[in-house]
Amino acid sequence: MRYFITILVALLPCTLQADPASVATAESTVQGAMANYGSADAIKENLTAPLMSDDAMKTFDGTQFSAKLGCNSSQQFLEMFIAPSASGDITTLQASQDTNLDGVVDHIYAPSLPISGVCANGAISCDAGTWNNCSALAWTPSAAGELSLAPTDLESLGGCYCINNSCGSGLVMGNLEKILSDLGGGATGSLTAQSEYLTISEVGVSGPMIKFYAQKAGDCATGSPLLKAYKGNPGQLSSDAFAATSSDPTYDLITNSPAANANAGDIKQCVMRRTITVAENVTDQFVDVRIAAQGRVYLTIEFDFKDGSWRKVSPTDGGNVQAIVPTLDHGEICGNGLSVAASSFHQWTGATGMWGNYDTTVHFRVLQEPSCANNLVGRVQIQDTTSGGNAKYWLGGRFRFKTQKVECTLSSDAIYDGCNAYRNDTSCVLKEEDVDGVTTMTNYVPTSLTPLPTVQPITGSYCNIPVTRDWWEKKRTYLCETNTTYNFDDALARADHVQTTTTGTGYEDYLKQSNGSITTPTGSLTTLSEVAVPACTQACKTRKPRRATDATQSGVVLENRTDPDTYDYFYRECSSNVCPLEAGETIVEACDCLNEFGDAAATVQAIRQASRDTICTTGAKAPL
Repeated sequence: MRYFITILVALLPCTLQADPASVATAESTVQGAMANYGSADAIKENLTAPLMSDDAMKTFDGTQFSAKLGCNSSQQFLEMFIAPSASGDITTLQASQDTNLDGVVDHIYAPSLPISGVCANGAISCDAGTWNNCSALAWTPSAAGELSLAPTDLESLGGCYCINNSCGSGLVMGNLEKILSDLGGGATGSLTAQSEYLTISEVGVSGPMIKFYAQKAGDCATGSPLLKAYKGNPGQLSSDAFAATSSDPTYDLITNSPAANANAGDIKQCVMRRTITVAENVTDQFVDVRIAAQGRVYLTIEFDFKDGSWRKVSPTDGGNVQAIVPTLDHGEICGNGLSVAASSFHQWTGATGMWGNYDTTVHFRVLQEPSCANNLVGRVQIQDTTSGGNAKYWLGGRFRFKTQKVECTLSSDAIYDGCNAYRNDTSCVLKEEDVDGVTTMTNYVPTSLTPLPTVQPITGSYCNIPVTRDWWEKKRTYLCETNTTYNFDDALARADHVQTTTTGTGYEDYLKQSNGSITTPTGSLTTLSEVAVPACTQACKTRKPRRATDATQSGVVLENRTDPDTYDYFYRECSSNVCPLEAGETIVEACDCLNEFGDAAATVQAIRQASRDTICTTGAKAPL
């Protein structure tokens, strides 16, 4: 490709001309750059100090702006440490928090339960080394933002996988960064969901520990505190770089691309998805509330469909009173959005234990319809409608209520398999796989993480049925080899021909036609006028005397010299043929095109010979 680019550049017509104004502009730009960044002091004043302090950064023309790399608003707010036991469970988990971002740890959480499985938003605890007696735990912060793992339903967790010995050995240490990221990510996710002002600014993994840095919204971001660790442990930089690249999709794309592996192929992505539907059969059902009273002109009762209980409301005194109340499933009715409503009223003549005549002039009232809003509690009344009332007859009434009954039927599992073609193609290799949020294959290598069966609610208009399956969705990436080959012979031949025929005024092209013939059209070039520049950068050599107080293994240098003074030599760039001397310096060589290679070679040779022992302490000559 380098030759191909050369061709394109060579073919561009050049019409620019060097003129005095452009030369002056270039010289002015260089002088401005040298004035601002041409020395160590200038770099410190104009670049380093503004980046690391409140000083303003300046452009060459003096325009000021803020360019701080960071400030002190970011704090380490969560540190999580884990360690597995012989059973493979995580028996040591300690989360240290700075809940108010004041730089002081004010809450430490260390659960006593073993962690047998890890989820995207929590964990699973079982008997050590097994998958027995398991309980689901979710990261749940308190009102003060203090983390803990609280019991929850398994269906409330997502992306769970087993890590103890019941699923394999060494899973925690073999997937340490993944497990730390999932545990820490779930914990910080619960915190950021509760505290909108909290922003995660940086995450760092170091061995069995993960650290999260955060800042409040609107605060200035600080420089990376993780960089401080590299000063004391430079070797960590390589391991951290490897860890970062192994999970970086861009790095993976470049290093594992067909071009990088000299292997032509196409990346294919597909999905396998499980689908279950629910069929609903809704039918009306009727239930009757029966009440009867002896020796009174009216009766009001309150009843509860949940348990079939009832009580007299008025009159509350004695007398022969009967009631029959059926029961309804509160969860089925209210959970599915069904309703209860009064349907009809009838006389009830079948009450037992009554005597005398039955009153046929009875009025029915529903004072309170049972509903989900009042917890299926209703109130009804029967009353003698005869003028003045006559308590010598007994009253009976039947109140009919209408509701619905829902029958829910699950369909068979329907599997959509968008990966079938690639799976059965021998030229395709599985590269990545994600099962319900758990990475089971990465970069052609199994992760040894096994996703646990998960629960999904299958819902309809009324039905809501939790269903557990081994998997619901698999996302896969395949690399499929192709027979495509790339031939750049014609491009290279063209580049070589153009390069060898190019002169200061033109070139000859080399074009292969569709029928295989070659044409060589010519083109002209207009080059820039040559700008006269000095043969070298003018420099001078100076020296400055000082006391020879250098310390070596044999003592201070001046103790071994006849003259206690020595000289320091400096090379300085000249400006307008003037050597910029500093206080105490004298010129050794004036401004010129200096060539000090001889002195440099002699110095290097002296150091080399000294390292090989110039006085032959062994008595045997050695080659220099």
